[in-house]
Amino acid sequence: MFENHEQTTLQDGELRLRPARVPDDVQLAEAWYSDPEVMRFSENDESATYDLAMIEKMYECLAGQGELYIIELREEGAWVPIGDVTLAEDTIPIVIGVAAYRSKGYGARVIKLLVDRAQSLGWQEMRVKSIYTFNLRSRRLFESLGFEQDGDIFE
Repeated sequence: MFENHEQTTLQDGELRLRPARVPDDVQLAEAWYSDPEVMRFSENDESATYDLAMIEKMYECLAGQGELYIIELREEGAWVPIGDVTLAEDTIPIVIGVAAYRSKGYGARVIKLLVDRAQSLGWQEMRVKSIYTFNLRSRRLFESLGFEQDGDIFE
């Protein structure tokens, strides 16, 4: 699905998704994947953490499945990384890694950019592989953007 095209930067005002550079961007994510809240909602294990080697392996895997982006906000003239997201055929893992930016509407803007990207690639549908039932914030995000709950989508 992702062959024969160039990944591009996606932008909505002061929010942008820039193609991740692996391994260069791995260190950015270390704090995100050490955050108990991130780990609880992504891995169902708030005591887990990812070290740099594990983040690099995860990023390589995600980049192989689709388009891996670093989520950035423009603040005081500079782009500040706040999370990551991947647009893939059957999943859209998103992490707002910096706690101060969670529940501020950035996730919805990110997903809208990815929906537009998928449409430009000719996709007929997008799917979310899984969201834990206790991750109400993520469920509400996707449902508010028209994603429908399906036994195969939310666990």
